[in-house]
Amino acid sequence: MSLDLIVPISQVTSLRLSPSRAKSFAPARIARCASQHSEEDSSSLGRRLFAGFLGLVLIARPRTTHAASGPPPPEDEVVNVIDGDTVKLAFAGRCRLIGVNTPETVAPRQKAGEPPDCYGPEASAFTKGLFPPGTKVKVELDAEPVDKYGRQLVYLYRSKDGLFLNAELVKQGAARRYKVAPNVKYDAKFVELEKDAKAAGRGLWGACAGKSTPSAAAAPAAPTASAGPPQDIKKKTCKDFASYEEAKAWFDQYFPQYGDFAGLDGDKDGKPCERLLKAK
Repeated sequence: MSLDLIVPISQVTSLRLSPSRAKSFAPARIARCASQHSEEDSSSLGRRLFAGFLGLVLIARPRTTHAASGPPPPEDEVVNVIDGDTVKLAFAGRCRLIGVNTPETVAPRQKAGEPPDCYGPEASAFTKGLFPPGTKVKVELDAEPVDKYGRQLVYLYRSKDGLFLNAELVKQGAARRYKVAPNVKYDAKFVELEKDAKAAGRGLWGACAGKSTPSAAAAPAAPTASAGPPQDIKKKTCKDFASYEEAKAWFDQYFPQYGDFAGLDGDKDGKPCERLLKAK
């Protein structure tokens, strides 16, 4: 920008100074004006740059989900019950109860048309009855707060009376004890509750006696009364399945009677072809 645009020469001559004084005054006046405008421009530019930088920081800041936003609040609220051992909370989102396993009602097998597991609907109704939508709850975590499916792993308590849902499910025979390290804080308690429920024939221990249940335990005991699978059952490998759900459905179909004859569950934890989970 030229200096005569900042301070027109006509402004200098209108000062009615003598020619000699005008000549000495004009450069000084122009220099001061130029310096003033330069400072103002620098200050304005600095403010604009700072505002722009702040905007970029705000835009680029990652958004977090409830499941990854730190410890749960002192109190949460039930949105709905998905099945006996899975609930959705307002803050924590989808939560899986630690240390227990109820018979399945909404697994891929059921979505594909198979009926619910024995005592599955009853277990789901049990949880819905104790923790209907709107129930205020307290959440407790263990060593590992989130599972591979992105669900919060929780111990759940009813706020009004402290009812411990995980324990109550096992106590009433609506769930089996389900040990998955490192979340084993109350496993000893669940072992005793399951022993009592089984002895009394409560819940699934009475209703499902003699019936095979695919979700019977994290690592089901191998069958004893089987000479092996029939010849018409094709032995499969993990490469034959497009997803973990497909592998699990096939595994659950034959394991209760024939065991893991295909060798899909290498670590004997009841989860076949676990590499398919990692591939998701």
